[in-house]
Amino acid sequence: MIQLESLVPETLPGVALFIKHGDNHVLYKNPNLSFTQNDKERLLENNVNQLFIKAAEMSTYNQYVEENLPMLLSDDNIEPLVKQNMLYQASINYVQEIFDSPAIAIKQNVERCRNLISLILNDVMNSDGVINALSSLVDHNTYTYVHSVQVAAYSIALHVKMLELDRDELMDVGIGSLFHDYGKVYVPKELLDKPGKLTASEFMEVKKHPVYGYSTLKDLEIFTPVALGIVKHHHEKENGNGYPDGLFSYDIARSSKITAIADVFSALTTTRSYRNALSKESALEIMYGEMEGSFDMQYLNTFRESLC
Repeated sequence: MIQLESLVPETLPGVALFIKHGDNHVLYKNPNLSFTQNDKERLLENNVNQLFIKAAEMSTYNQYVEENLPMLLSDDNIEPLVKQNMLYQASINYVQEIFDSPAIAIKQNVERCRNLISLILNDVMNSDGVINALSSLVDHNTYTYVHSVQVAAYSIALHVKMLELDRDELMDVGIGSLFHDYGKVYVPKELLDKPGKLTASEFMEVKKHPVYGYSTLKDLEIFTPVALGIVKHHHEKENGNGYPDGLFSYDIARSSKITAIADVFSALTTTRSYRNALSKESALEIMYGEMEGSFDMQYLNTFRESLC
């Protein structure tokens, strides 16, 4: 699914466009035909806000959207929430494409990643509605992709609120948190999507994902220590009961502590295969209650205040 507002007439690359009719997808435009301003206006007049393209053409479309994003985000005729939806949808599409490709694709597309993180950083610094924009993301994407983008934006937002960091370090935070769960591509999908409780051995396998991600991304030699630290240590806890290294508070980098809060909040407030999304209030209740000892309380308190 793609947002109609994100299409710039006469510029769309050669991809087929479909409209959803009931449970079917009906061809609207062949790849060799132009998508015009009249097309766009006619669809909007008929309350068609989303179109669909083939999965095989997503890479072509993703690059098209990313190239047009700066122009779209600066267009005063587009509503702010629509702009945010474009930005975060483009980021989700990027994560899906990269996570579903060989690891070398990350190295080949690192500039695309940096461009998107830069736009997310701009949005976080210039908007008060990031939480609402992220919570309204379309849910046709699988959990991991939406979650990765949410964690990146939440983490950047909390870093901006808590710490005086330069833009380069905030970029590192954004990249590290965007890829914090990359290691899950090496965990069997049936474990990640299992509706019931994991067995002890299954949980041990899932707990390996920070090390899988860290090792793979480190070998690419393009990630900074800040970004790699987030990937490896976003499941460490203040009381030393986290993984993979069982670090205590004083040994956990601040960027990993902050991303840990963003990670858990996103997980609790997003619909999963085995439960519905929790409200912000219910999620915070769990983080302060059942998960006591997991988080840096100063950072958690600041995060709670930012949600009010």
